[in-house]
Amino acid sequence: MALVKNPMNTRESLLSVKEIVERFGDSKAVHSYYIEFGRRLEILKHVQEYCKQGSAVLDLGAQPFITSCALRILGYNVIAFDIDPGPYMKIAETCDVDVVKCDLERDELGFDNADCSVFTEVLEHLHYYYVPLVLSRINKALKPGGILILTTPNIASLFRRLRLLLGIQPIYRYHVREYTMKEVLSLLREAGFELVKAYYSVLDDLIYVDADPNEYLRISSFNDLVRIALKKPTKLNLLRLSAYPLVKLRPSLRQLIVVVAMKAREPTTYELERWG
Repeated sequence: MALVKNPMNTRESLLSVKEIVERFGDSKAVHSYYIEFGRRLEILKHVQEYCKQGSAVLDLGAQPFITSCALRILGYNVIAFDIDPGPYMKIAETCDVDVVKCDLERDELGFDNADCSVFTEVLEHLHYYYVPLVLSRINKALKPGGILILTTPNIASLFRRLRLLLGIQPIYRYHVREYTMKEVLSLLREAGFELVKAYYSVLDDLIYVDADPNEYLRISSFNDLVRIALKKPTKLNLLRLSAYPLVKLRPSLRQLIVVVAMKAREPTTYELERWG
């Protein structure tokens, strides 16, 4: 498939990756494409707002390289980092994305003048002991004034609180640790970043529902949630529908933290002993 550079908007860029993912990705990658479409679209909009077209963007924890591909199509010089890029290298290669095999907890990034860094849904997979070091390395990889765009689950969300009240582990089983907004901002400040924008996105409260694949590409409002719940009145959909007015009114109960930060100073050098 030939890539069309600089499509009209971020949505088109992400939609243009669909065929590549379905052709070269496994079922996990295809599922990720659909259910995380809205979050990736929001990230692309932030990159387009804060990072000039053609600038160097580091996509950290990037596989299955869906966001990397969309950024490349938008005209960015993308370098994708991942601990295990192998299973999805064909996707990256098809999109002409440069890939670096990298364990963020162990390895230096090897850059010092990148314009932007995308660090979405990765923080929660890292051991807390290494998080300050990883954020320090991201800072080091950026030029002065470089932008970091980060997303991570909100441990204080309504659904995490409900699970805890029911005696159920609130942290998703593949996550090491989840954070509050206050913790995320504190970690970023300590790593030399200055806040540009921080908010609780309602996206995950809309999108993490039981729906047909193509439905996920169209969800953008409460009306969509109502439509899906009427079409598929599953327990999850009815729960999302009933909770939405509360999370809309009280942003801190939403599931997704989004932060845009700028490199304000050089990072502190961390000397850490390895665990294990």
